[in-house]
Formats: sequence, C-alpha cells, structure tokens
Amino acid sequence: MMIWVISHEPLVRLGFFFGVFVVMAIWELVEPRRRLKTSKGARWFANLGILVFDALVVRVLFPAAAVGTAILAADRGWGLLNNFDLPPMISIVASITRSND
Repeated sequence: MMIWVISHEPLVRLGFFFGVFVVMAIWELVEPRRRLKTSKGARWFANLGILVFDALVVRVLFPAAAVGTAILAADRGWGLLNNFDLPPMISIVASITRSND
C-alpha cells in the first residue's frame, strides 16, 4: 500500500486537495461564518491564485535555493565530510547512503 501511495504521490496529493476543497466549499455554502463583502467567485479565484503561486514557489524556488546553498557550502568548505580527511570513495558512500526506515 505504501509503495503505491509513494509511486502515485502527485495524484494522491491532488485528490486530497480537491477533496478538502470540496468539503470546505460546501461547508462555506451551508454555514458561512460571516456576511460576504465580496463575491465567492472573486474570493475563490484570488485564493486559488495564491495556491498556484505557492505551488510554483515550492516546486521551483525551494529546490533552486537548496542547490545554491549546496554550491555555496561546497565552495566554502562547509559540512561534516569537509572536516575529515577521508578517501574519496568513503566520502561518496557516506554522503549518499540512506536509511530504509
């Protein structure tokens, strides 16, 4: 089951998003918390625009920032493996090994 979820992560994430969105939209129609000052269409369009902007930032800017930080750290010699004089093969294995938990 977990392998299926991981291999279909974008579909699962999108399904949960639309599921929660539909539940919240119905809830807002049935039981509004306050009187509307702007139309629901305009508010939902603005909120979905924020969502698209946020998704772009998370998918594009964050990975680029991580790569930039890694390049900066490599140039300045930051990091644990830069402080030990290990053979290159041991450094490579230690840096890419991950847990199976």
